[in-house]
Amino acid sequence: MFKNKFIKLLTAATFAVVGISSINTMSHVSTVQASAFHYLRKDHKFVTLGLGQNLPVREYSHGKLIQKDDPSNEDTYCDFHVLKTHGWKYINGIKYYNVPNQKYLNATSAYIAAKYFTKKYNDLSYAQVYTVANAFSPLNGDMQASKTNLTLTKGANIEVDMYSKDDDIVSMSSPINSKYGLKGVLNDGGHNMSMWLKMTQSQFKNNCRKAAPNAKFVMNNAGDYETNASLARGGIYHKGHFYKVYTR
Repeated sequence: MFKNKFIKLLTAATFAVVGISSINTMSHVSTVQASAFHYLRKDHKFVTLGLGQNLPVREYSHGKLIQKDDPSNEDTYCDFHVLKTHGWKYINGIKYYNVPNQKYLNATSAYIAAKYFTKKYNDLSYAQVYTVANAFSPLNGDMQASKTNLTLTKGANIEVDMYSKDDDIVSMSSPINSKYGLKGVLNDGGHNMSMWLKMTQSQFKNNCRKAAPNAKFVMNNAGDYETNASLARGGIYHKGHFYKVYTR
């Protein structure tokens, strides 16, 4: 994915922790009005919300606010994990889900606003899977879009940034290695993540076609993948299971 560098984080981390949120100690005492906690299930078991990306996290230590969920501060963003909750509460009139796997260091609880787990933040239309019909050499993903010694082979599946589809230079994410259609990477046997590459509009029009609905774009050596069908549903496949992706 390209929105908020989603695919770069996804493939480089292989769904591991992208970065640990730093704790922003509040220099003043915040007045917090919180409602009672409501469990989603009678047995208090966790419910899966989905995969989260760039969602701000609110953290507490024994009831004291130690990190605000600030959308403008990257240090408060959640790690790219499967997010699960067993309940919710209102904090200052806003509904929040309790998300325990996003608490760090001295935090005893973590919350993410429920508004982020809605259709507004579940739009993956900015990415589509395309199949290479004719082999060609893509360009680097840098500002200069310089030439490479790489080759995308016939039949390879790539992910195209639909925001750039009609530009002179089209952005894409490559297959992870030669097995999936990317040749020319040094130490190819150890290369297991997608690369941020580009191509000219002519290369795109002459050599690429929209992939079949269930054609897989594999993101990492763990086998996580997406298809045009899964993107249309707002999600990807992680460890064999479909998860919706919520991102800002």
